Amino acid sequence: MVTALALATAGCVSPASPPSLEEQAQDLDKSLICPVCPGETIDQSQAALAKQMRAIVREKLAAGESREQVLEFFVKRYGDGVLAAPPKGGFHLLAWTVPPVLVLGAAAGLYALLRRMGRQRPRRGEATGGGDLEQKELAPYLARVDEELRLLLGPSGPGSPLPPGGKATGG
Repeated sequence: MVTALALATAGCVSPASPPSLEEQAQDLDKSLICPVCPGETIDQSQAALAKQMRAIVREKLAAGESREQVLEFFVKRYGDGVLAAPPKGGFHLLAWTVPPVLVLGAAAGLYALLRRMGRQRPRRGEATGGGDLEQKELAPYLARVDEELRLLLGPSGPGSPLPPGGKATGG
């Protein structure tokens, strides 16, 4: 019984087969940008040139050329701009390294800024700085605000039913 089950399972599981020519072609179609349709790969584009490029990809794969050879053919013909992803070498290496470095730098800067802001903020119940010194500095200004409020509100004070000027408004 166990042997039969093992044989049945082994028969269902096949070793990973290499991708078919069409699967390889479709993968290459997604790796090449159409020269006349900016931002579209040749598998998305309906331009005549994209259709021709798709046919060339299939011809070259059928002739036994590798993925790298097909990509190299199109790079020689149209330049590096035909590749959907820039090569990971030479000057193009900047396109792969600069964005992650910028993101990490921005995250580190934000972290440092938030830590600094957290240290500077006074905690609840703590006096801010000089305490009495601030009160002494503010005393003349606070006295002036009190005097102007007395003049504005009049002798009746803030609880008066009449608005400033002593006249009732109709409503």
